[in-house]
Amino acid sequence: MRKIVGLCMALLTLGALAGATPRYGGTLTIAMEYDPATLDPLAMTDTPASNVFMHVAEALFRLGPGGELEYILAKSFESSDDGLVWTFYLREGVKFHDGTPFNAEAAKWNLLRFRDKAIFGPTLGMNYIADIEVIDDHTMRMHLSAPFAPLLVGLAHSFTGVVSPAAVAAGVDHPVGTGPFMFVRWIPGTELVLARNPNYWGEGPYLDRLVFLPIPEGGTRVMKLLTGEVDVTTVVPPDDVPIVNADPKTEVVIIPSLTIQYVGMNCQRGPLANPLVRQALNYAVDKQEIVDFVFGGFASVAAAPFSPGVFGYHAPGPYVYDVEKAKDLLAKAGYPNGFKTTLRYNPGWRTLGAEVIQAQLKVVGIDVELISMEWGSYLDFTLRPVDRSETDLYMLGWSTVTGDADYTLYSLFHGTQWAPAGSNRSFYKNETVDDLLTAARTTPVPELREQYYAQAIELIWNEAPWLFLLNPDHRYGVRTNVRGLVFHPNFTVQAHRAWLDN
Repeated sequence: MRKIVGLCMALLTLGALAGATPRYGGTLTIAMEYDPATLDPLAMTDTPASNVFMHVAEALFRLGPGGELEYILAKSFESSDDGLVWTFYLREGVKFHDGTPFNAEAAKWNLLRFRDKAIFGPTLGMNYIADIEVIDDHTMRMHLSAPFAPLLVGLAHSFTGVVSPAAVAAGVDHPVGTGPFMFVRWIPGTELVLARNPNYWGEGPYLDRLVFLPIPEGGTRVMKLLTGEVDVTTVVPPDDVPIVNADPKTEVVIIPSLTIQYVGMNCQRGPLANPLVRQALNYAVDKQEIVDFVFGGFASVAAAPFSPGVFGYHAPGPYVYDVEKAKDLLAKAGYPNGFKTTLRYNPGWRTLGAEVIQAQLKVVGIDVELISMEWGSYLDFTLRPVDRSETDLYMLGWSTVTGDADYTLYSLFHGTQWAPAGSNRSFYKNETVDDLLTAARTTPVPELREQYYAQAIELIWNEAPWLFLLNPDHRYGVRTNVRGLVFHPNFTVQAHRAWLDN
């Protein structure tokens, strides 16, 4: 039976002793599928990086598990009626891990640096920042060149976490933030260690250390959870869910996510440049089989380019599995006998998923060579510019972490966001889509924004720059003595106030 635990229930499970006094001390070890690709906020694009960075560096705001805006380094804000001027009042008495003060000058420096240099700058609308005035030590005024509707949720993204300007100037090669944990060491492929910030301005942290272990193989992660070598693991394999739940010292927490898993297609390369071919692939792949066989039912077939529950969601409906229609479309596109192509992916569940897709495409005459790549190299490879790109098909996931359609649609489908400047690795471009997405992000009226997104989604869905697969549920394995841990629908694990009951 498919078991879905809503986020409130997940928090209740881990906080059943809510009346108990949190205990200080101990190390919480989290097993992840893979290492962060980088900890440089200007270059970060992946969830493992977010999982680590959010504990070290803090943004002005943070989105709570229910999508509510939480005030972190900002205490309050005001905005002009036209949405062009925003005044932020910052928290006092906060210091970076190197002892230098967090103030309006530091916040301004970080935001302008992110605007000018970060891959995710345009994704989060930082390119709309025209200027920032420092009014006093803890007040800054931001001037925008045009209204940007999702500004606050953009400023809540973990990648906008502020780091010490002094540390950057000194060439420190790791993030020095204001967060509850401080960077200790990172041995890629082995471990990443954070330590408690004894001078943290907020509640906690209660843990002495936070350790992240990259373990690609799901069965190994589960084994280490059962033996107590790790306290938390991401992505419990479906077959292992009953095993983890059967042990009185462990449990599985399952929550709906903001994630879509997809196969991107290079819209500027070979047969995949033809939208009829891309449509054919969508009809040729049985997504329900992947949901059942690869995910054990802990997912649903994607009916839109992002998950339900996100502002701007509009579902044209899934591509229904239809081999004959796929063959007909291939014939109309000039490929009655199919063609050869490549599918790149990183190890983990995608290994099995890629094999299923390979077998299904073979039925319609498409011969797929599978190429497995290490995570960091894989991201770099798929971010090559179009004139050097060797990508055909590639498997990735994307979480709409801001809860706003702009974060996904603009980042992944706007023509100005082609890799490597942005995250449009499919090199998709449609000028009408571009106009709709730009209008939607600069229009303050929610109803108009929804209309623009619906029109854009219909065009994107029809031109199929992706093979739209599924929306997974997040499956976390947890030791039952872990308290206060927050699992977010955006696939991050927040240990800011976590503690160990032992």
